[in-house]
Amino acid sequence: MLECQCCGHDVVCSFTILEKHQRFWLDLDQDVLFGSGLCQSLRHLSQRWSAIVGGSVGLRTINERINQIEPLLKQAHRDPISNVPAVVQFDGIWLRVQFPTKSEKRDKRQRKRKIRKGKKVVLLVALGFWPDGTRQILDWEVADGESQAAWERLVHRVWERGVRLEKGLQAVIRDGNGELGEALALVYGATLLEQRCIFHKLRNVADKCREELKGDDHKETRTQLLEQAKTIYQAKNAQEARTRLASFADTWGARTPKTVATLQRDFEQTIAYYALEGVARELIRTTSLLERTNRELRRKFRQVGCFSSLKGAEVAIYLQVQRLHARWSKQTWWDTSHSLYFDFCYLDP
Repeated sequence: MLECQCCGHDVVCSFTILEKHQRFWLDLDQDVLFGSGLCQSLRHLSQRWSAIVGGSVGLRTINERINQIEPLLKQAHRDPISNVPAVVQFDGIWLRVQFPTKSEKRDKRQRKRKIRKGKKVVLLVALGFWPDGTRQILDWEVADGESQAAWERLVHRVWERGVRLEKGLQAVIRDGNGELGEALALVYGATLLEQRCIFHKLRNVADKCREELKGDDHKETRTQLLEQAKTIYQAKNAQEARTRLASFADTWGARTPKTVATLQRDFEQTIAYYALEGVARELIRTTSLLERTNRELRRKFRQVGCFSSLKGAEVAIYLQVQRLHARWSKQTWWDTSHSLYFDFCYLDP
């Protein structure tokens, strides 16, 4: 702002570089994106910038600088996917977001404010995987739960953006979520190859085994059963895996019928990966790649605790997605985060 030294009034003028009332330059915008992507809290960012400028920089100011890139987030949900992955993995991860309630309260200035309450929501993630080992988070959806409608929104958007069978998609990998299976069948039909995660399958087998073989007296027996179950998925081809399953059922069927039934249920979907060509089987028969990705996202969720808005949660997820993409493509987060600001400026100058 400019002020007349004689009368004290504001001077009306236009600024060539800075907008009126603008306090910070692009170095702050770039730094807060870099810090937020590294899971630094708003309070830590505020303290650092308060020391740099020699005055107080509020949490709201920092948060606004981060959330301003929301247009990039919306664009990420719309851009066509030209390089279609061979395999897509689907999974969900939970976080907490505050939502306003119908109740009201008065703040320190006696203004009416809606009482906000934290609520658990689920982040549905689609991770693409290429035969050369390349990974990329294709899309995501924040929903109230893992319902068929929620999964259908994500799956249909991925399909609309170009991830289709005729363009190179070979299979999807998922856990035993029935709603996800129904959404995939509705969007892709029965021709899509579905690989059920064998880790989730063996975990269910272990749970049933502990129910039928209880106590320390059966510990060695349980270990022997699980080891034989694991060897089924080490077969060279699908027919050999079926033969090993039949042998397993003959050995354990009379003693642990529920465990054997759990392993036999949807067994064909757990060995679908044998039909895929040119893709490393060790990486596509489980959702372990996406599980590791979810652990990276949980770092941010734990640091925040509870997001104050759905918009803030979405922007934070977008930054984490961009950080992971930078790592997987052998780029530095410093360069990637700094370029995000210019991407935003070119998108919405």
